[in-house]
Amino acid sequence: MATLTSPTLGNLLCNVRNLLGQPNSTNSAWTDYELTQYINEAVRMYFAEVAKNYEGYFTVSTDPNAGGVGNSGLGNLSYTANSELVALPADCFQVRAVYIQRNQGWSILNYHNDLSHSYSTNIGSGTNSNTYQPSYSFQGNNLVLHPVPSASGTAVLKVDYVQLPDQMVNGGDSLTNQVSPVFKQLVEMYAVYKAKMKQSMVSGTDLTMLPKANLEEIYSNFKNTIMPRSAYPQYTEPFNPECY
Repeated sequence: MATLTSPTLGNLLCNVRNLLGQPNSTNSAWTDYELTQYINEAVRMYFAEVAKNYEGYFTVSTDPNAGGVGNSGLGNLSYTANSELVALPADCFQVRAVYIQRNQGWSILNYHNDLSHSYSTNIGSGTNSNTYQPSYSFQGNNLVLHPVPSASGTAVLKVDYVQLPDQMVNGGDSLTNQVSPVFKQLVEMYAVYKAKMKQSMVSGTDLTMLPKANLEEIYSNFKNTIMPRSAYPQYTEPFNPECY
């Protein structure tokens, strides 16, 4: 497998400019700001496909004790007495799992959006989270706990989630997670294609044919490299002639 990489914005811009044949940003038809917008657009477009098909990419945890870097390093989530809402991290794209802390470790919570089989009333959970086992659903960028807690719990909810990629602004900014080289190439070629598309619209001459063909080829390779990993596990059973 190819070595993973965390390219910086400066590296991406340099590669895009070389592909466009205008390495000097001071003598170019495209500003760094414009190309940066195309690069960030590409990352946002394609990252969800990576996260969906390649388990583990862009996935973080709120638990700092487990090396989690989610929630901007603020740690696990808390809930408040008589309130069903718990704000998710601002960079949360998709929740993978929610856990509640127990004396012996962590217990996973069930997702349940059928309120006819849940409860919206307070329970006597006291101050011990070991007696409170809610289910959860979503409202906006919030968890909705059912039943509503009757006591508060501080830093007792751990969330594993898919993190939206950082918006790259400065040259030293890099993608949130390490990515495969083909993802990097796809982002760069998308930026080249968008730059040429703008140039075509201004000049009235179509200059997108080659960039578009290259983009489609890289995208095909990209799709092949992100075949489902762990989402649909396959098992090889040893041949047993007695079964036939």
